Amino acid sequence: MKKSLKHLKSTGIIALAFSLILCSCTSPNIGDGQAGDGSSGNADKSSLEPYVLEDNAAMVYEDNGLIDLGCESRKILSGSLIQEDSTYLYYVVNSKLWRTSKDNPDDTICLFPKDEGYIVDSQYSFTIFSGNVYLFADKLEDYSKCLFRVDSDGNASKIGLSKELSYNSTLDVYNGTLYVYSFDDNNCLVSEGFKLGSDGSVGDPYNEFADISFDLGDNLIPIYTRYRNYKFSPSSIELFGGIYCLDTVGNTSALYFISSEDSSCTKIADVSDGDVAAITKDKLVMVQNDTHGKNIYTIDLSSGERGDLVNTDGFKNLGYSHSTDLSVIDYDDENLFVRISQPLKEDPVSCMTYDILKVSLTDGSTLFLGSIQKGDLPEFSYEDPVYSFTSKGLTYTNVVDYRCCLCNRSYDDMGNEVVLATPEYGNSSSISVLAQYGISLKTLHSAAYYTDDNYDLAVFTADLMIPQLPETSDAFINFNNTIAENLDVTDMAESSIDDAKSNAENTDPYDEYSPMDLYPYSYSYCFKELSYNDSRYVCLTTSDYEYWGGAHGLGWEYSYTLDMQDGRILELSDVIGQTQEEFVELVCNHVTDLNESELFSGYDETAEQIRENYTDNDFNWFLTPEGVAVRFRSYEIAPYASGYPVIVVPYSELTMLIELGN
Repeated sequence: MKKSLKHLKSTGIIALAFSLILCSCTSPNIGDGQAGDGSSGNADKSSLEPYVLEDNAAMVYEDNGLIDLGCESRKILSGSLIQEDSTYLYYVVNSKLWRTSKDNPDDTICLFPKDEGYIVDSQYSFTIFSGNVYLFADKLEDYSKCLFRVDSDGNASKIGLSKELSYNSTLDVYNGTLYVYSFDDNNCLVSEGFKLGSDGSVGDPYNEFADISFDLGDNLIPIYTRYRNYKFSPSSIELFGGIYCLDTVGNTSALYFISSEDSSCTKIADVSDGDVAAITKDKLVMVQNDTHGKNIYTIDLSSGERGDLVNTDGFKNLGYSHSTDLSVIDYDDENLFVRISQPLKEDPVSCMTYDILKVSLTDGSTLFLGSIQKGDLPEFSYEDPVYSFTSKGLTYTNVVDYRCCLCNRSYDDMGNEVVLATPEYGNSSSISVLAQYGISLKTLHSAAYYTDDNYDLAVFTADLMIPQLPETSDAFINFNNTIAENLDVTDMAESSIDDAKSNAENTDPYDEYSPMDLYPYSYSYCFKELSYNDSRYVCLTTSDYEYWGGAHGLGWEYSYTLDMQDGRILELSDVIGQTQEEFVELVCNHVTDLNESELFSGYDETAEQIRENYTDNDFNWFLTPEGVAVRFRSYEIAPYASGYPVIVVPYSELTMLIELGN
């Protein structure tokens, strides 16, 4: 089934990215379901040196009464999503690595990248040592993965690697050595290392473990987790003496332990009805988070016994329903910290709110810590908010006033959110530009909430962000009223409830193909982009997306060109002197700007289709810095995967009736 780890030294071994990997103080030896030769490969924890978290060696964690920041369980993390040293907090926002001073949050800088050639590929792809950051970045030219060292001044230097990095890669600093680990496409482990100087400088290659061969074989895969990432590293091997992996076939999964001492492979337990959420020093934490129920339970890593912490009824007694979303954000040896959304309401609410709960890993008792309102993401492709307990308290990213911020709730006041820093992206936010014209965004979340004796279910949800123009003209006032009326989702919600009741009438809600697997239907409408603006004219675009079942939903984008001086919403005839027929021909002349392989038909056939459809009908048009653009719907001239094809007619080919660029 696998090859063994070879030449394991006392200094440890190997880390795995995106993988939840861990090792057991005493390798499990369970009589049932063994693979390999069934030997246990016990590791004597008493003979091992305690692991020191090198990244934060200067940190002194005082007992805050809430979470043990220095516990063994947290040390097997491949890196908290928000990391710290004695001076700074480090985190990734908008594919950039940022650093914020703990004492002076105004001291916030972008450490990497300094140019547009790279992006930080994920929020957990970095580690810290002696004030230096080591991180993975993707090269935008070909999306190849690279390794960089970034010093305290933000100077980046590329570290040459002899082996190509796979998607599943991670970093670990241990005993003054930087280790780089990947699992290749065949689930074989590759690694290399570098000695680090006391100042964090990269020294000679350190290849002590270069000849390690670790092959999971055809059946087993590294454990991945949707919540956090874990080390298969020198620290975890020394602490626990092996690794954990999964054997997944169809809808069934089993947890296996592989000893680092020999080739034994032992089945621990069936884990088919949940997702791996965390590994502590002695427990695997599992979470079921679907419409059939919300459950948190543990698997003892030595005995394989299951321990239920909070089940569906327990969450219901706490006031949560099937419709709530549950995720693990942090943990220590004794407790799990989870984020769970507050129940949706039948009436529209202004924001989505999440509660933070502390759950005992011993008896499942819960403690409410505070609530966090979910910010809106109107413009940037932000990563999901991330949470970590740090020396300052619960530290997390969130969107505040349409900007992604670093926020904190101190241990002394978990109910009060403090914005620590708002990174500047080096370019103007479209939201802030709109505000200069008096244009705002009105946000509204809503849900249709269906309940019967068996379950609670949100059968329809809506997430609306409506542009509101300044009330300087009748046209702008009418726009505000009309867009609000058009986005009234009452009929959609009532239709969803009727469908849910009809489908659920004779169906067990816990059956595999119950109505609970079919909902919710959803509709979203939001600000998309500011495609053009000058001192007088503004062109903004909104988008919607509607899902009523099937492989995917359907959406569309709407553009509005505004004359902010006269308070008008412009038609195309207000902008250009060409007739509709003449403009159609100009558009057809630029069909060749599209990729022909992505069209349903060739260039000539597509141009003829445009003539037939638009000679007597208006385009969905908008302004760009280069010219007047037109947008086509999904499936109109190209497949769904091609999105909304856009053709731009340059201003040089048009007779302009308005003066742009002032």
